[in-house]
Amino acid sequence: MTEIIDASKFSGRPMEITSLSDTDPMLAHLPSDAIILAIEGARESLPLASKLLIDLQVMNDEAHDLCEELEVLLETLNPNHEHVSEIAEYLAKLVSQWQQTADNLESTGTRVACLEPGRLEWYGVVDGNLSLFSWTMGEEDIEWYHAVDAGFNARKPLIEA
Repeated sequence: MTEIIDASKFSGRPMEITSLSDTDPMLAHLPSDAIILAIEGARESLPLASKLLIDLQVMNDEAHDLCEELEVLLETLNPNHEHVSEIAEYLAKLVSQWQQTADNLESTGTRVACLEPGRLEWYGVVDGNLSLFSWTMGEEDIEWYHAVDAGFNARKPLIEA
């Protein structure tokens, strides 16, 4: 199984909610537990968040393989068979580890936009409006954003003054 990383050591800089326009209609889309980060805070979280994303991808592949193995085993074995139970227990541990890893990722203010090919997002403010900073695997830095109600294809370059 994959190593569990403690995200409590992350020290991202949350933004003040006052930096948002009170009339921003996107505030209605903001989850109650969302963390709004300044771009510096999102960038600070990127190394850990991208590592956790890879961990989630590995666990996803492993869980898929285990489910397929269980399907094959159940065609010939009783559900109470020792090997079936062993695989099911391992899958249950993997699911628990997935939940811990996802919680660690979310505690950095990061959300998974897409597991494959690997896209991460952070709530932030651009021009006084709630936006999502956007990063995808292969990019070196967070250089894009899009409106909360838009998707990856609507990304715009993040130009800093």
